[in-house]
Amino acid sequence: MESLGIHILAEYSKCDYSLINDVAYIEKVMLESARLSGANVLSSSFHRFSPHGVSGVVVIKESHMAIHTWPEYR
Repeated sequence: MESLGIHILAEYSKCDYSLINDVAYIEKVMLESARLSGANVLSSSFHRFSPHGVSGVVVIKESHMAIHTWPEYR
């Protein structure tokens, strides 16, 4: 079967709690990353959980980018 693209899954540790708990920062960085990569952004949706954590998705014409943070685990 011919591959249509590359799927990347990354897990990070020892992250800055305040940055990975800041929904506005995460959305800004993800949108900027999509644009810098040459992707065509269609929409985005982000949510900050209480008391901590962020989930979000950037829908791009080519596919999507998603993030889920667990600041309590850094």
